Amino acid sequence: MRINHTKILSTIICILLTSSLFLNSFAFDKFDNPNNAKINSNSFTDLIQIPSQIKENQNLQRYIVFGHGSPDKLDIKTIFSVNSNNGFFLIAILPQQSISNLNAQGYQVIRDFPLEFHNAEGIFSQMDPIRDYSGSELAQIKYNYTGKGIKIAIVDTGVDFSNPDIRDSLARDENNYPIMLDADGQGLVLTNATFVANIDKYGTIDNISKSVIEKINKSLGSNATSNVYVTQNGVFLNLKQNGKGTPISIYNSFFPSSGTGPKFQGTILDDYKIGKSKNDFIKSASGVYHFGMMYQGAMQGPFTSVQAVPVLVVDSEIPGFYDTIIPDLSTSWQDYTKFDLKKGQKPAYDFDFTDEKPIKLGSGNEYLVYDSNKNGKFDYSAGTVGAQIVDIYGVISENKSNIDKFLKATNGTTLPPLDSKGNFFGVMTDFVGHGTGAASSIVSKGKIQYDIYNNTKKYKLTGVAPDAKIVPIKSLWYGDTVYAWLWASGFDNQNNTWKFSGKPRSDIISNSWGVSTFTSLKTTPGIDILSQIVNVLSTPQSIDPKYPGMIIISSAGNAGPGYGTLGLPNAASFGITVGATTNNVYVGYGAFKGQPRFGNTTEHANNMVDFSSRGPSIIGDPKPDLVNTGAYGFVPSNVLTAKKDSKSEPFSMFGGTSMAAPLVSGATAVIVQGLKEKNQDYDPFMIKNILMSTATDINNDPFTQGSGFVNSFKASQFINAQDGVFVVYNNSTYSRVSDILESPLTRLNQTLPEFDGFKIPKKDYPMTSWFGGRLIPGEKSSTTFTIENPGDHTLRIQIIPQKLTLIEKKETNSTTKLLLKDSLYNKTGVFRPDYIKLEDVSKHDTLSSLYENHTRIIPPDAELMVLNLNFAFSDFMNKTEKLYASDIKIASLYLYDWNDKNRDDLVSSNELSLVNRGGSWGTVQELRISEPNSKFKNTPLVGVYPVPSRYSYWTGELKKNSTAMDYELSASYYKKQDWTDIWIDNSLVDVPPHSVSQVHATITIPDNAKPGMYQGFLRFIGENHTANAPVSFAIISQIQNDKLTVIPSEYDSEIIYGNGYVKGAFDMTNRYNAGDWRQYYFDITDHTIDTGSIDISWKDADTNFSAFLIDPQGKIIQSNVPSGVFGEFLDYPSSDWLGATPFSEGGGFYPVKNKDSTSTLLSAPINQTGVYTLLLHSTLFGGKSTTEPFTVIGKFSSISGDNLPPVIDYVLDNFVNQISTPKITDDGEFTVRYYFDGTEIDSLSDIPEGQHTLKIVASDDYGNSSVQIHSFVLDKTSPQILVTNPRETNNVSGIMEIDFSVNDANPNLISVQLPDGTVILNQTSINFDTSKLQNGKYQIKIQSTDKSGNKGEKIIAFEKSDILDFNSSNNENRFDPIIVLLVILGIVAIGIPIFIILIKKSKKSLK
Repeated sequence: MRINHTKILSTIICILLTSSLFLNSFAFDKFDNPNNAKINSNSFTDLIQIPSQIKENQNLQRYIVFGHGSPDKLDIKTIFSVNSNNGFFLIAILPQQSISNLNAQGYQVIRDFPLEFHNAEGIFSQMDPIRDYSGSELAQIKYNYTGKGIKIAIVDTGVDFSNPDIRDSLARDENNYPIMLDADGQGLVLTNATFVANIDKYGTIDNISKSVIEKINKSLGSNATSNVYVTQNGVFLNLKQNGKGTPISIYNSFFPSSGTGPKFQGTILDDYKIGKSKNDFIKSASGVYHFGMMYQGAMQGPFTSVQAVPVLVVDSEIPGFYDTIIPDLSTSWQDYTKFDLKKGQKPAYDFDFTDEKPIKLGSGNEYLVYDSNKNGKFDYSAGTVGAQIVDIYGVISENKSNIDKFLKATNGTTLPPLDSKGNFFGVMTDFVGHGTGAASSIVSKGKIQYDIYNNTKKYKLTGVAPDAKIVPIKSLWYGDTVYAWLWASGFDNQNNTWKFSGKPRSDIISNSWGVSTFTSLKTTPGIDILSQIVNVLSTPQSIDPKYPGMIIISSAGNAGPGYGTLGLPNAASFGITVGATTNNVYVGYGAFKGQPRFGNTTEHANNMVDFSSRGPSIIGDPKPDLVNTGAYGFVPSNVLTAKKDSKSEPFSMFGGTSMAAPLVSGATAVIVQGLKEKNQDYDPFMIKNILMSTATDINNDPFTQGSGFVNSFKASQFINAQDGVFVVYNNSTYSRVSDILESPLTRLNQTLPEFDGFKIPKKDYPMTSWFGGRLIPGEKSSTTFTIENPGDHTLRIQIIPQKLTLIEKKETNSTTKLLLKDSLYNKTGVFRPDYIKLEDVSKHDTLSSLYENHTRIIPPDAELMVLNLNFAFSDFMNKTEKLYASDIKIASLYLYDWNDKNRDDLVSSNELSLVNRGGSWGTVQELRISEPNSKFKNTPLVGVYPVPSRYSYWTGELKKNSTAMDYELSASYYKKQDWTDIWIDNSLVDVPPHSVSQVHATITIPDNAKPGMYQGFLRFIGENHTANAPVSFAIISQIQNDKLTVIPSEYDSEIIYGNGYVKGAFDMTNRYNAGDWRQYYFDITDHTIDTGSIDISWKDADTNFSAFLIDPQGKIIQSNVPSGVFGEFLDYPSSDWLGATPFSEGGGFYPVKNKDSTSTLLSAPINQTGVYTLLLHSTLFGGKSTTEPFTVIGKFSSISGDNLPPVIDYVLDNFVNQISTPKITDDGEFTVRYYFDGTEIDSLSDIPEGQHTLKIVASDDYGNSSVQIHSFVLDKTSPQILVTNPRETNNVSGIMEIDFSVNDANPNLISVQLPDGTVILNQTSINFDTSKLQNGKYQIKIQSTDKSGNKGEKIIAFEKSDILDFNSSNNENRFDPIIVLLVILGIVAIGIPIFIILIKKSKKSLK
């Protein structure tokens, strides 16, 4: 059922709340209607005549379009487009009616969302308590760590540097130019109106003649806009032009919210003074002055108005090189504050540039600030000159788009901060104040003193890293954030592809925003595009081998206290996610002053604030990672005031996780400074591990606090190897998360063609958090933790696995009491809560319990107290009204330390110290107290505060008194106890100095474990330091075809996060993702399963669930509340959503039930194997108790058959030397069997040589089979070549005889390659004439190949020589050495007898 109410076109409202706007989890504290001031006809400037259509909303929206092919044929106005061989990705301005046509063409189209900024109660502490809590004060005192030399990119609404406390914190490059980027394109200022002057060679200016004008026009290549003239009153730009006025181009920074395009022609009717006389004037070296008009401001919020600033740009030194900007801030101030004038008064415009300060880039004085009353304090700001602007509409760039000729889309051209030709420049502004608040919380110098409480006491507001530098990046839209991140990380867009420049532009990126209506993106936080990009950018070498990784810190969001309420990109596993804690400095300030329910002190802090978003993400890893102050702190702000005589000081109250994230960014700057000073290498994972290992435990569960509260002093001690501080990390979380992200990352790379490919490197980065993975009952998961000791002494560390467990719960029932008066505040409309002593929160089940000793109010070993107030939905919402949610009421919850000073047992507000508070526009309120026994010096007192008025979701306050309702109040106490699911191999280890020790830990899943998420800690306890490593794992359901899978309900609430129940965390005034979420995993390995049905049932008919099924790639494939055709057109994320209203940020839901009042059914197609995820969201809660048990029954089966057999793609020749594995394809799973010579074998790897027969049988799960039979000879033996002649090869001359034989069973080819290049085939006896060869060394190559492709080879090496060599067997007159020997022996044999005979004859003759 769809509520027929005002059409809501926005999926997400950009929550930029003013100091009087309370639209969050604390909305119950202020009941004035929200400040919805918007620009109207009276808000525009008088300095320009503006076409009427520029002031109108043209109903245009920004969309992200991507798909395959080329976008050239699309006739759309493109802001930014990137093409590649894979497809295209673009951002475009489109009318809503064109979306259906694009979808019909097969393109994917999603609305480009305005970002939600995570501030709470708008931008309204002294920062000193926060510096103490976070350790920044001690880090500065002991180590002089102040963030010096560290750049922090604030991706936000921009940053205004007009306040002296942050003016020197702007990051600058080597030329002293500001480092600023406007990724949203708002800060472009056009100054292309030209005015020619007649300046002679002596520097005297005079009136110009027509001939001189023509000469200058010729040199310019175009006609000048007008001229400069001289009178006795001075030198002027001729803009009146005889009363006709001068049209000039003006950039429309409000587009597409207002106007038909990004620029328009405005008419200027007043002349502007540029000189006092002929010799005293603003110099232009060329004699051509450039003029323009800044046209900026805010559509809503504290600075709802148009700000127009006349600007002059001149070439002060080199003709044609424009280097100086002169703003007429006095005229702009008069125009901006004209609404503060009395009736009949007119602004005192001076239209004079001569009394203004010239600005040059690099001078350090680029700030557009003005002191209207000359008291030495600036009270007007128009931003900071020198921002690089992303020319998203192609207003300046010469790169003409093939898509849209009018807009000339520029593919994200980044413009220089000041055009050297004088036609434009860039300015950084922040009319919202959110980004300025984030920056100030980090870098405020504490120069100025502020009277915060209007009691004459002054406070300095010093940031947590006052010497860090800010790189402001304006990014107001989902589609701009990727550009912002990549630019800050050191990437440049070159030829439509992002390339790493070699060095990041910042050290840290801080994000205080998110997107909650993720279902519109068809994905979920953690595996969405933005979260994936955060993961990749956080990882070194992920995009480029030289990329070092970026430290990215994001606020968790303000959708608590339910679990699973992280938005995107805040759920990114490798980024740092920050939740928020309390800081009660707001008590007595502004709207909180004079309200009894806030008590009388500001001393309490560091309890979890109820609106802080909780984990886990869909991946299952423990999130958030850390917490810091978020409710609240005071920060320096923009000096801009809208009233001439305003006495307000430039500070504001800042809060939400929007504050917590930059505070952690500042703490990180402190750590990075310390590491850099010690020349120690680091990466984002190391920084995260140091932060988490040194955090202070605030005794909440990991899904709420991560490791705990950031402690930069402890981190500094680790860096300096002092006081036994150590860090811990494990070696498995990174790889387990990476494995889960692999499939969604593949999908991401298919949709972002401007990158060569995002990847997460296949290596191990150590992480403190341990994600045990997605496990099945009976499975184990192990990891190795490393304990790193940087100090000089051995550390003895005890390791204990623990989880929070309920040790006691007390309850009581009562009825709200309305319109109670405080004894000190008897003002109309001011009421107090109904007070209940905590000791009275107990049920008396027996008579004896009435007389029990109540001295022990809080269990002595309690580490955490959770206080809940719940009431029935029928009391919360008047269901008799015809229009749903048009009459609702609540009661909120407070906890005090009551000091009964006068011992009269009567409570008055000046005796109360507020400890914490909680509340939502829902049926259950929750607040948490860490270490409760330490928080009460006196009497613990509960306050139940019924909101005096009733409200409508659609219009806000009804001006009707609230009525009483019954409620249940409960106090639950928890402590950490041993977690038996984790086994440690050594629970006590010694870590040597300057060394590490390792501990092996194993998660063992019982066989009867219930599916769901589990969490706890591994606590590493040393003498002076304890590290808390968050641990989580999921138990998944293994799916069998057509078998029921049951996730039973759970009534046991002993654990703080249960898998069989939800808690009542919905909030009608919060955001879409408020409520309580649960997640379950179904592992489908059977490819024949093609459908799934999931039934969710519960007890209370007023409770409602939405359900979403996500496939293994991270895509939402089905929901029980699909948005439908009209819902998608209206950007509704689901059909049960009521949309955003003046009263709500979008947390309202309607009970859409597709089965019956206590159950719902989800049916989904299953198109791939893998792990599917079921997300359950409790959108409404009955409220009769604090928990609602539910049961999930799933059945996955096959409804379609398969009659096609597997395809065997295999060729086997008759003779082969190896057997390859056949290629077999099928739509589903299949099995393969091999039969070798009639016998089945397991593998083809060990087949012997010889003649054989192979039979291949491939069968699928439906019984379809394919068969192939092959006969073949397997021959793996190479031919053997035996050379018989020549036997030796030395010197050769003349004819060389070659004789050889080849032995092989299957001979095929013989080749002999001679030195002269001749190849002889299939001959084994060859006579080769070497006479034609030159003397030298040669080779004869003999090769033989058999029929199976085996090859044998023999080389005969010889040397050609014409000198006879007796030892050579290849000489034309060769002598066989054997014959020679025989001849010699013969001669000897004959010679010896002859010699003997001759001797004998000689002797006879002598006788």
